[in-house]
Amino acid sequence: MQYRASFWMQIAGNFLVNGVEVLVTWSLFQHFDNLGGWSFEDVILLHGLAMVMFALGDTISNGIQSVPQMIREGTFDRNLIRPMSVYLQSLVNEVSLRHLGQLAQGIALLAVALVVAPIEWSAGRIVYLPVVLLSGALFFIALFTVEAILAFWTVNGIEAVNAFTYGGSDLGQFPLHIFGRGLRFLFLWIIPIGFLTYYPALYLLDRADPLGLPRIASFVAPLAAVWFCLIVRLGWRSALRRYTSTGS
Repeated sequence: MQYRASFWMQIAGNFLVNGVEVLVTWSLFQHFDNLGGWSFEDVILLHGLAMVMFALGDTISNGIQSVPQMIREGTFDRNLIRPMSVYLQSLVNEVSLRHLGQLAQGIALLAVALVVAPIEWSAGRIVYLPVVLLSGALFFIALFTVEAILAFWTVNGIEAVNAFTYGGSDLGQFPLHIFGRGLRFLFLWIIPIGFLTYYPALYLLDRADPLGLPRIASFVAPLAAVWFCLIVRLGWRSALRRYTSTGS
């Protein structure tokens, strides 16, 4: 808050960038009636889901994203000697509020989508929606942790991971079945963003799955997030065991 103008300009900038993405999507539908059988309202639902999940995960995990810099500077060592979880220390090392613009926009976009999209609300859908959003936020926190894990072996692997963090968020904003088989396999069975956005959206919209997976695929979002978090946890513990400091 010492730099209030900068703070509000960052929030406005994030809001503007994501607003342009929605505008581009709207412009596509001025030339096409649908996208793989999905209307503009349907796709906006995916945009809202992915944006809220990503913004929550990105905001919470901002500290873990500073681990590569701490490793390079040798300051990560102090986390190891304190009587507290190394991961929790890394997670709260930095708290960023600049992503609130994206989060606010995601919430607003999702609220609009939930009104305009053809959703027949039921108790199950009302309960499952916050579960999906929480699962998606946990997934993105774990995905950003992969960036920190790679930093134990590489000088700076952030750009490689960004292809899956930011790229996964962008891909999750569109119907998964319009992409090629390779991308579908990657973002379903390796990095399960499809189980956190696309399949819950199929359930909310009461749509059949063009990919032919059983109906239960729409309800595995929590399991997919937990599975991915457990895999990342193993990677984090393995990285800590092999950490040897900077040597300086």
